[in-house]
Amino acid sequence: MRIAISGHSGCGNTTATTNVGKALGLDIVNYTFRDLARELGMSFDDLHKEAPSNYIFDYLTDLKCIRAALKENIVLGTRLASWLMDADLRIWLHAPLEARARRINQRESEKGATYEAVLYKTLKRDEQNRKRYLQLYGLDIHDHADFDITINTEKLAAEQVSSLIVAAAQWASKNQLERKNIHINRIREIITDKLRLPEQALLDVSYDVDVNEIYQRLRKV
Repeated sequence: MRIAISGHSGCGNTTATTNVGKALGLDIVNYTFRDLARELGMSFDDLHKEAPSNYIFDYLTDLKCIRAALKENIVLGTRLASWLMDADLRIWLHAPLEARARRINQRESEKGATYEAVLYKTLKRDEQNRKRYLQLYGLDIHDHADFDITINTEKLAAEQVSSLIVAAAQWASKNQLERKNIHINRIREIITDKLRLPEQALLDVSYDVDVNEIYQRLRKV
């Protein structure tokens, strides 16, 4: 089974992905800019500063996610997970902006930011992400028409959120829902074009892909 879990920052995506994967015995993938920075030998701060003006980091991150999702029995937890794979079950995690800002503020308390500052930063990030994904792939992250379930995580414990997803996955596996991702072919074409890769790189997990080699090659162009 392939499960996609998406949502804005502060909704509990990472925790839900980990818990669901462990409960169902699925491979857990939550590949982010931090993981990409390690592969590229960059600091996360440097990558994060360059990312707004350089879409290559998005394309490389999504390349890794698409390739990972070619495998069977996987749960992919990223903001675009449901758009990047042919999932058997698509979950969108939701929580009000204020609740998400409180969570982010609590987990980043050592940085000394006020709740108001985190609230504004979270709102700004949501708006930037929406514009970014529209520019990258023509995707509106506010459109959840293709999702099977939306879960409001504001008043639910992490275990409750995970239990709901596990129950839905068990039901979906028995009923074999017919699911089709209408965006994946377009996204693959965009990534292969921008990264100058053959189509096979996004269709065959055995095809050798080195993100550092791609990054260094395109930097020279």
